[in-house]
Amino acid sequence: MRFTRKNMPRSRLELDQFVHANGLNPVGEWKHGDKSIFIAETDFENDKPIEYPTGYYQVAWFVFANDKLDVGRGIDFDGLHDMMQGWTFEAKRQARINTALEDARKWLDQSDETGRFDEIH
Repeated sequence: MRFTRKNMPRSRLELDQFVHANGLNPVGEWKHGDKSIFIAETDFENDKPIEYPTGYYQVAWFVFANDKLDVGRGIDFDGLHDMMQGWTFEAKRQARINTALEDARKWLDQSDETGRFDEIH
């Protein structure tokens, strides 16, 4: 999954098309104040053998403000993440989702603190 200015979706419809075209699976949508956080993830991937010899997962979050995409970010997780925890597959999946959601919320909170949305929206 590559994010560039050319392929970043600008609307919710474009986001649905982007998710499908990049092999992402929609996870859910959460509200954070007046913003929406959309999260999607890939299935297990194994196309970066040097960087991730045991494979990896990608989870992406996208923030919508006033029904327009404001920002998006992808996070890579090593295929063996949290191996020592003894977690089930579903528990690991939920941990990835929670990490992405927390990352998006922190980004939004910092943007609010700096007044970023006051200037843009």
